[in-house]
Amino acid sequence: MLHFFNAGGPFMWLLLFTAIAIVAITIKKLFDLFGNKAPDRLHLEKGINAVIFWGGMSVVLGFFAHFFGMYLAMNAISRAPDISPAIIAQGYAQSLTTILFGMFIFLFSAIFWFVLRWRYKQLMLKTS
Repeated sequence: MLHFFNAGGPFMWLLLFTAIAIVAITIKKLFDLFGNKAPDRLHLEKGINAVIFWGGMSVVLGFFAHFFGMYLAMNAISRAPDISPAIIAQGYAQSLTTILFGMFIFLFSAIFWFVLRWRYKQLMLKTS
C-alpha cells in the first residue's frame, strides 16, 4: 500500500489531506446527527455538503496531478534521444495512481454524504 502511495508522487499528500478532512467532517456530523441532543436544524445541516465537496475536489486534484505528470513526462521524453516504450507505459501507469486514489476518496465521500443526508432528512421529518 505504501508503494502505491509513493508511486503517486507529491500530489498524493494533498489527496490524503482531503481524505482526512472527509473522515473528520463525517465523524463530527455522525456524532451530531446520531447523538441524543435535541436537533437544531441549522447546526445539523451545516457541514454535510462539505463531505461531497471535498470528495469532488479529490477527483479534480487526481486528474490535475495526472495531467501535470503527463506534461512533465512528455517534456522529458521530447528531450531524450531514445526512450523505451516500457518506460513510457510505466510512467503512465504511475500517473493514473492519483486518479484512482481521488476516485476512491470520492466514492467513500459520496457514501458518507448519502448517509448523513438520509439521517438529516429523517430528523427533520420527526421534528416537523
